[in-house]
Amino acid sequence: MPDASPPAAVPRAAARWTPPVLWLAIVLVGTSWPKLVLGPDGLGLDKVAHFSAYAILAALSLRATLTPRRLTTLVAVLAGVSLLGAVDEWHQSFIPGRSMSFADWVADTAGAGLGVLAVRFVPFLTPRRRPLP
Repeated sequence: MPDASPPAAVPRAAARWTPPVLWLAIVLVGTSWPKLVLGPDGLGLDKVAHFSAYAILAALSLRATLTPRRLTTLVAVLAGVSLLGAVDEWHQSFIPGRSMSFADWVADTAGAGLGVLAVRFVPFLTPRRRPLP
């Protein structure tokens, strides 16, 4: 009987992409909560939350790729996470008590930029890939 198990690359890819997908789910649950208040207005805590959440998402996403040091990968992850931030802001316009904010999207994109730069230039954050047998 032939072996019906999937190729080894499929479980590895799933394992690599599980952290960013789970983090994205957490972010989307948080941004779907009606009237979520992070503190008194004027402190900018919501921008810190946006910046941090998307920095983590970008870092996890870049680590999940096979080529985290390649310029095209860096740009693709930054653009993709920025687009997710824009879609999330648009999505919030449909949530009672929430609104779409250009400033929040800027914080999302700036955070994504930091996450990409951190993985690219901080050695212990960059994954080491073993060659496939």
